[in-house]
Amino acid sequence: MESEQQPESTNKEEFDSSEIEYVSYAGEHHLPLIMNLVDQELSEPYSIFTYRYFVYLWPHLSFLAFHKGKCVGTVVCKMGEHRATYRGYIAMLVVIKPYRGRGIATELVTRSIKVMMESGCEEVCEHDDVVLVVLYSVSCQLHIGLYGFKTSCSQNLRV
Repeated sequence: MESEQQPESTNKEEFDSSEIEYVSYAGEHHLPLIMNLVDQELSEPYSIFTYRYFVYLWPHLSFLAFHKGKCVGTVVCKMGEHRATYRGYIAMLVVIKPYRGRGIATELVTRSIKVMMESGCEEVCEHDDVVLVVLYSVSCQLHIGLYGFKTSCSQNLRV
């Protein structure tokens, strides 16, 4: 008997987007949630010191997404001076596989970028190409332009 493969859509979690709760990093109790998501979904291993560097210095730039009490996504960012401008940096962006393609990453990044803009950032750069796709989407929503130049970041977003 041949086994039939399930269509990919059955691997997706069924939910209404209004069921997703977005919260700003609120302390040490959120740190294991962020670490577990990143460790599960990203290829780069990070030490606890890396996580703490970001969330302790810029807690207002890290957000988590929850569905019915389960953490399903996170974004971790920082900001600071860079070459005579104030720049934001998206270090980690994770949404677990069953929840991808539903706008959760876009909402997480949008929230971070809005805080960066309110804090005086003039540009945002990202860590990898997956984040770049989300940045492009967010730039269209916020009516801000993407531009590129040679830095350690592959693309920058002018805000």
